[in-house]
Amino acid sequence: MVSKNKQNAPNLFSTTQLMTRIREFLSVLPEHRKGGNNQRYTIEDAALSAFSVFFMQSPSFLDFQHRMEKKHGKNNACTLFGVHKIPSDQQIRNLLDPISPENIFPLFMEFTSALYDQGALKHYRGQH
Repeated sequence: MVSKNKQNAPNLFSTTQLMTRIREFLSVLPEHRKGGNNQRYTIEDAALSAFSVFFMQSPSFLDFQHRMEKKHGKNNACTLFGVHKIPSDQQIRNLLDPISPENIFPLFMEFTSALYDQGALKHYRGQH
């Protein structure tokens, strides 16, 4: 039987809602680059591209997206994650390495708290 609390809990983790919240959060990550012509990729696109690798659980996901783009003129990184331009692995590292984990931690806590509140984490807690 589903408790009344769970029935009334909002579905915070539909793909659309999850990606919208992630994009909103990543769009305001700090820009560490100085002005210039070498800003082909946004911090947001780099972060979304990095996230997509974990989401799809494929180490060759970004390479596959580049090949799909060349062959079909579109890719899942854009369709599913809203990536405008897919940076290379090295470009992702160059863009994201200078950003402190403290900038991402509030999003992690937001999702973890929501999962906890919805009871989704109780199966992962050890028996005391």
